Amino acid sequence: MLVNYTLIFMSLVLFAGMAVDAGLLERDYLLLQSATNAAATATSVSLQRSAGYPPTSGPTSASITTAILAGKAAATANGLTDGVNGVAVTITVTAIASSYSSTVAASITESVAPTFLGILGLGKINMKAQASTNEAVAVNLTSYYNVIGIYTDGHAIPSNGGFDAYGYAFSANLLGQVRASNGLGAMLSWRGQIFTFAAANAVNGVTQTTVSLPKARSYSQILILASADWSYSPDVNGTFVVTYTDGSTATTTILMSDWCVPQYLAGETMVSAQAYREDDHSGTLIQDPRENYIYGYSINVDNTKNLSSLKLPTVRQVVVFAIDVVP
Repeated sequence: MLVNYTLIFMSLVLFAGMAVDAGLLERDYLLLQSATNAAATATSVSLQRSAGYPPTSGPTSASITTAILAGKAAATANGLTDGVNGVAVTITVTAIASSYSSTVAASITESVAPTFLGILGLGKINMKAQASTNEAVAVNLTSYYNVIGIYTDGHAIPSNGGFDAYGYAFSANLLGQVRASNGLGAMLSWRGQIFTFAAANAVNGVTQTTVSLPKARSYSQILILASADWSYSPDVNGTFVVTYTDGSTATTTILMSDWCVPQYLAGETMVSAQAYREDDHSGTLIQDPRENYIYGYSINVDNTKNLSSLKLPTVRQVVVFAIDVVP
């Protein structure tokens, strides 16, 4: 009888230990996958930054080396360093011809020792996580800018100008656009992609026009950073029309929040929040302490076709600051 109880007790302990180890291994794998995702994203972001705006060439060997180091640094920041404690971080970058972009593949392997089963003689378990990204391509909006929606603090704004055409505008100081290194504006990150803004105090937003899109390859999504002002015409939809090189079109209608009154709408993401806006509508320039936002929107497109153009909403209230297309 005593032997039976002992066997039952040992069996219960064994099953409990296996359950504990399973939970710990699942936790370790989730951390491993998170670090791998971070490595892939950091590599892709580094490549986008090196490409400049608008991109004029694909990645170079130097920019790829820098990007891989950035990816490995991201893995280290997540607790997994290449070559330490049995960890191996592998990152490959493949340039895509004629598109000024590339794909990134990252994998991390790690040897993990189980806690309870290790006592019973089970050796280390090798785990591997993988992640990949398709680097987006920035759409060149230079020839389409027709709105000065971003000003530096203290800069005069026409009473019929600014972001909303009533003398209000985004603050370049809060967006991080006050920098002289390259004459460009802020860089904002969303969905692992970099969006580059035009310089402040000059045309830096696009409204009521049609912009050309990269045609060198097929894409799956168009990512847009924009804001809308519905103060004088509330709840107006933003209608975007995609045209493909075969002449076919697809229309997407998006309900967009006011730049100062977020509605937390489906499909809308707050990408950047500013604590005040520039206010010169009354002829006395002030910083209006009203929080304002730049939002992110996505449009799914047919990746069996090549893009040609994107027609923006025909209402002045919608202003687009940056567009990326994603493979």
